[in-house]
Amino acid sequence: MTHHAPRQKVTDLIASFHEHLGRNISIFSNDAIPLFNEIDLNSRIIDEIRATLIKNYCVTNYQKDICSDILDEVFTDFTIALYLFAIGLIVPARMSVRRALEEGLAVVFMWDLPHEYWGWRQLDADLSYSNMVSHLNSASYLKYLANVHGCHDIDVICDSVRFQRFYRKLSNTVHGKVEGLPPLSPERFSADKNGISKHLKLTMDVQKAIIDLLYGRFHGLKADIEKAFPQVGR
Repeated sequence: MTHHAPRQKVTDLIASFHEHLGRNISIFSNDAIPLFNEIDLNSRIIDEIRATLIKNYCVTNYQKDICSDILDEVFTDFTIALYLFAIGLIVPARMSVRRALEEGLAVVFMWDLPHEYWGWRQLDADLSYSNMVSHLNSASYLKYLANVHGCHDIDVICDSVRFQRFYRKLSNTVHGKVEGLPPLSPERFSADKNGISKHLKLTMDVQKAIIDLLYGRFHGLKADIEKAFPQVGR
């Protein structure tokens, strides 16, 4: 039979959680630190993309709103995920990564579809992840993109298999499946026991997929970003 600690003031309880989880920050493995650094760099790149799009690529006010609202949320969600991973909260961190994945896809999907943006923004319309992936892989969209880029053909910018795999993995977390998660407490909340590196690597892969998607949609964007982050192009 499970025995629980005596009840205490809720403020004391929350403070004890904070103290316990905060200890994880001091016990990361040597393998985890570079991954945290890479996630932080990718988040900063996404924020620089946001600023560059507003400055050089936005034609309409709604496109500016997409950058200032949705793309800023992508940056914020990855930053929150970084912190949650750091203190051992794997499940909410992965949920935040899934949110960032959907938002990043929505940025490109809605950029050229103002009716989708306004339906989502003002009519509470839902965006289907699968429909967004299908649209960005459609022959008609790719022909449109080739015309925008001034070329005859263009490579696929949204690998449907890869994006669906990310969504599946992260959705398993949302729906309570335990695949890929460490055991329940106390191991799940201990940075030296919860296998954090594989979750950080998944987050990095999602970030890079979103960054590549944005590079693919906006001609010349990658060169602009590499000027701001020369270490990326090396």
